[in-house]
Amino acid sequence: MTRYFAYGSNMDPLQMEKRCPGAVVLGPARLDEHRLTFVWDSPGWGGGVATVEPAAEDHVWGVLWKLTDEHVRALDDYEGIAQGAYTREQADVDLAGEIMDAMIYRATDTRYKAPSARYMSAIIRGAIAFAVPDDYVERLRALRA
Repeated sequence: MTRYFAYGSNMDPLQMEKRCPGAVVLGPARLDEHRLTFVWDSPGWGGGVATVEPAAEDHVWGVLWKLTDEHVRALDDYEGIAQGAYTREQADVDLAGEIMDAMIYRATDTRYKAPSARYMSAIIRGAIAFAVPDDYVERLRALRA
């Protein structure tokens, strides 16, 4: 069993059902001292895709999932681990006041690129579905505009 902190399109329950059928949601979680940014230019999404980078005064909300080894392999394929698009790392996230170790994907590209409205809609759909705090959802909506 692997805990996985999703902060991008993998927050979306519709996406995760396709990518990792049977993955279990543990709940909304927060990654402190990081900020959400968008890099690269994903042909599939038509714009930048999410990553996180250190930022002392910021935080990123996401969804903590419980995954099987098969799920992790599927996400590694989707995130382009073999191609070097993302790396898999460990990070401490806060789930309802409890600090937990979780896997995250971090993009290797550092060229900022605005995300598409469709991509942001997937992130917002996941944030709302899993009760990420309203003020963070509003931050996401501001990025879409």
